[in-house]
Amino acid sequence: MLKYKKILVPYDGSDHAKKALLHAIDLAKAGDGTTLYIASVCNMVSAMSNFDQVSIAEGCLTTKLSEDLEEQCKDDLKEAAAMIPEGVAHEELYEVGSPGPVLLNMAEEKGCDLVVMGSRGLGPLKGIFMGSVSSYMVSRSKCPVLIVK
Repeated sequence: MLKYKKILVPYDGSDHAKKALLHAIDLAKAGDGTTLYIASVCNMVSAMSNFDQVSIAEGCLTTKLSEDLEEQCKDDLKEAAAMIPEGVAHEELYEVGSPGPVLLNMAEEKGCDLVVMGSRGLGPLKGIFMGSVSSYMVSRSKCPVLIVK
C-alpha cells in the first residue's frame, strides 16, 4: 500500500465530505507521520450571484450573507477537526475564493501527495463545493485525487 505523507481534504460538512474525511483518516492512520490538511474554501462570489435580482442599496444583505457564510465555513472546519482522532496530525486551512483554483493552490503550497474529497458538496449557500469542483480537481491536480461517494 502506498503511504501518503500530506493529504488535502476539502470539507464543507456534506455527507460526501464526511465520508471523504473518514477515508483520509484511515489513510493517515496507515501512514507514518501523515498530516491531514482540512480545507474550507468560502465561495462568496457564487453565493452572491444567487441574489443578483435583489436590490441591495445599503449592502446590508451582502454583508450579513458573507458573515454567515464565513462563519459556516469556519464551523465546518471545527466539525471536521472534531472528527479527527488523537494521534492523527492535522492542520486547518481556510480561504475565501473559487474552490477549484484555491484547492489546487493549497495542495501545491503544502506539497500534498493526495487529495481526498467528496464527489458532491452542499452548494454555494450551504457549503463550498459544486459538483464540478471534484471534476476540476481530477483534471488539474498534479497529485492523485481520490473521489469518495
